[in-house]
Amino acid sequence: MVSQRNVTDALSRIHKIVEKRGGIHVLHTSEISRSDRELLVRHDWLEEIIRGWYFLVRPDALPGDSSAWYASFWDFLNVYLSYHHGTEYCLSAECSLDLHLGNYIIPKQVIVIARRGSGITVPLPFDTSILVYADPKRLPEERITLSGLQTMSLPYALCKVTPTFFHSSPQDAEIALQSIRHPSELIRVIVEHNFQRAAGRLIGAYRFVGNKKMVDQLSKEIAKAGIRIQETNPFKHQVPLLTGSHYLSPHSSRILAMWKAFRPFVLDHFPKRPAVSMDPERYLQHVTELYPQDAYHSLSIEGYHVNKQLIEKVENNHWNPDFDPEDQQLRDALAARGYFEAFHEVKQSVTKILKGSLPGQIVEDDLTQWYQKLFSPSVRAKLLRETDLLGYRRSQVYIRYSRHTPLAKEYVCEAMDTLFQCLKDEEDAGVRALLGHFIFVFIHPYIDGNGRIGRFLMNTMLASGGYPWTIIHVEERARYFSALETASVDHDILPFVQFIAAAMKRSDKE
Repeated sequence: MVSQRNVTDALSRIHKIVEKRGGIHVLHTSEISRSDRELLVRHDWLEEIIRGWYFLVRPDALPGDSSAWYASFWDFLNVYLSYHHGTEYCLSAECSLDLHLGNYIIPKQVIVIARRGSGITVPLPFDTSILVYADPKRLPEERITLSGLQTMSLPYALCKVTPTFFHSSPQDAEIALQSIRHPSELIRVIVEHNFQRAAGRLIGAYRFVGNKKMVDQLSKEIAKAGIRIQETNPFKHQVPLLTGSHYLSPHSSRILAMWKAFRPFVLDHFPKRPAVSMDPERYLQHVTELYPQDAYHSLSIEGYHVNKQLIEKVENNHWNPDFDPEDQQLRDALAARGYFEAFHEVKQSVTKILKGSLPGQIVEDDLTQWYQKLFSPSVRAKLLRETDLLGYRRSQVYIRYSRHTPLAKEYVCEAMDTLFQCLKDEEDAGVRALLGHFIFVFIHPYIDGNGRIGRFLMNTMLASGGYPWTIIHVEERARYFSALETASVDHDILPFVQFIAAAMKRSDKE
């Protein structure tokens, strides 16, 4: 019979390998003994990726949970490609651009150019795959390392992507164009490699987005090098999302591009602002009456087990972790109390807005307080430190079952600043509500509580336009998450707009 000690010892040996790798949890069978491998597979600590390759997982992971694989996806590619090819490979132009632009959506397939390769698709978990094909003559010499992977440089990748990239992924194409800081970056690559067609395509693309400086410099210097240019606009849509010649980081550009791309869908498919002016006092009283139902559904969506009795206990101040051990140990009670405190903080923000304060500014000023109230019971119960609630997250997060990977921690602050600016600049309350919610959870600025705060943000902005406070029912959880996933991964906001419109109609009748 295998003891827990055997499992612990095997894990200890595995973790030494992981530490040497800088925390990468992907292992080749040559690195671990057969006995350790079989033991940890049997006890659900190791899971096979493909023959010969494994990654560490948690034994308590739910069946079909893709989170561990998605969290290890890029690390697997790093270790797998290094093992088989060293540095003699390069990700395709499209995959290279994804990494340059911080677009870490888990792709269905990664294509790799190498000095040698079978050209056969290798299936990976959860309907992902990798294809390595041999093309030594076209293996780019101009490569850089991103996330441990060999990629084309940004200018080289922009020259190498096919014309279809500009109309199949226009948002990414515009962000890539905006990410080039100076014309010389592109000029050197075009001239050195005689990328004649790419030159005409990129000049046309920069003219489309209104960047005259890039158009003039590229045209002048490339012509001086003796390269004949036939300018073409590779974009199919009529109006650019990002215009001008000012540099924005890819992360700020993505937030702005999503806002501009999705805004017309909200205006066209979300109900117009109610024509009848509302009484602020009656509105706030109604919101107060909705609290038990709102708390039950919002907490249940996040997986907490709450009921009417627990909600009432918290609301009536019968919750006291200092004297009730059951309350102190109960995760659900802590979450319920935190929701109660945050709900009332949000109500204060709504009150300011209904008295005439600017909605976007109020959210920027108050959102940190919402977050801190949400988790203050955990601080009082000594499960968290007060400093844990200061600022945005300080580590990477992953969303269960989602191919969308939120931004790296280094870019959260600038992304949130861009979101706040969008909220302040936007005149339409429906747009502020729906895109504010979606982009907030897209960024995922906190370690926990993003869904609850996203719904608070949505309702605060709905209130600013006189729309009814909207409760998303736990029974609709799957459709709700699916709509968010479609917007994040497929760049299609319409299902989310339609879902929230239906939820609002239902809430208005209740």
